[in-house]
Amino acid sequence: MMDFKIETGEKFVFIGDSITDCGRRAEFAPFGNGYVFMAVNLATAKYPERRICWVNRGIGGDTVQGLVKRWTEDVLNEKPDWVSIAIGINNVARDKQSGRSLDECVKDFEDSYRTILERTRRETDAKIVMFEIFYIKEEDKWARNFNIDIYNNVIHQLAKEYQAILVSIQEAFRKAKIKRQDYSWTNGDGVHPLPAGHALIALEFLKAMEW
Repeated sequence: MMDFKIETGEKFVFIGDSITDCGRRAEFAPFGNGYVFMAVNLATAKYPERRICWVNRGIGGDTVQGLVKRWTEDVLNEKPDWVSIAIGINNVARDKQSGRSLDECVKDFEDSYRTILERTRRETDAKIVMFEIFYIKEEDKWARNFNIDIYNNVIHQLAKEYQAILVSIQEAFRKAKIKRQDYSWTNGDGVHPLPAGHALIALEFLKAMEW
């Protein structure tokens, strides 16, 4: 029988970009109003006896290189038992516009991601959760040209190497889009989820945590 992986007394740190942030530094403190907020409340409702410390450290517009710069302050100093990383869509977009080769961009992405994973493994006992990058409009020229699957392949490889739990949100959104093609899962850009999109992410996260 499966059981929720996060135990009483443990600290769980979410970190990422705007999809994680969702106003957590402003009017929606401390968890934002997105998937983190939904997951925390669903987990609390289902397991009220588990006193878990939840922390959101998402910052809108961030990249994996940005996480490298703030990893000590926003993650390691928290002394987490769990670290959840949802990053990459800003890398995909900015790398495309950078003029650098795809190989160079992907190597930079992998090296930077490996840096935070290695520091987490070396300096903490925290378990790691990693999210795929997602973009909903798979048929759109933007998605094809921005090589999202190549970046996700890196995430898959690193998750395997570092024995991280992988949350397959790209696949989840693909299936949802097929079943409900006329539904707006994001605000129109294919990236920033509307409430149902955040709910899908939260449910995929909780499923990965065997709730």
